[in-house]
Amino acid sequence: MTFRLKAASGPNTGQTFNLADQDTDIGSVDSADIQLEGIESSHARIRFDGETLMLEADYEAFVNGQPVARQPLKSGDEIRLGAHRFVLQAPGLRPPSVLQQTEQRQPISPWTWVAIVGTGIAGFAAIASLVLTRL
Repeated sequence: MTFRLKAASGPNTGQTFNLADQDTDIGSVDSADIQLEGIESSHARIRFDGETLMLEADYEAFVNGQPVARQPLKSGDEIRLGAHRFVLQAPGLRPPSVLQQTEQRQPISPWTWVAIVGTGIAGFAAIASLVLTRL
């Protein structure tokens, strides 16, 4: 199966990088399989043993927002190296979520507002009653 990294942000946005059958070196040197500016010369590698893809990072790396040094990968994982962000793609496998989406907040229901206002009015009435009985 051919795996690839698709650049989701950074200078290479939209580009696709095929991963080698066994090891893929990622760094800023000319000899890197995936050459990226702005990261260390030998920043990380992705190893494939025929069954598992494994990210091994010598420098700062994140998978799905979590810092990692060594992490097994699956289709749909988001990998960040420096300013470069990628999504791991496995042809034929649709990832559950390509990129994490921000959760949209639900609007406050009108009944919640009625309860809030009603509680405020009741509290104000209780305080006013207490103040007026002390006068």
